[in-house]
Amino acid sequence: MARRKLPIKVKKQNLTPIWIILAVVAVVVGVFVNQGIRELSGNPILQSQDDVPRMSVAEVQQAMQNEGAILLDVRTAEQYTASHVQGALSVPVANIDSYLDGLDKSTWYITYCT
Repeated sequence: MARRKLPIKVKKQNLTPIWIILAVVAVVVGVFVNQGIRELSGNPILQSQDDVPRMSVAEVQQAMQNEGAILLDVRTAEQYTASHVQGALSVPVANIDSYLDGLDKSTWYITYCT
């Protein structure tokens, strides 16, 4: 007679905590990789207004003449009308989102507000 094997009950392990840990690790690694790439590409993440690069008037003039930079005046339309740098375009900061799609991604834009 053949022996009949008894079924072995295998307890299913809950892998949810492991998947959660792996997902958190992947997100953290992704954040660090993204920050590194942005810094290497010259497009750092700005944490405060102190992180925004500043340019002198001479540097702006040189960038506009030699490198084709375009100056964007981000003050209100009224302030722009009252006075603005010659050649600057009015792009009020309050409406800047509506202008972003129309800007050429390969052009260097310099913003000013004072």
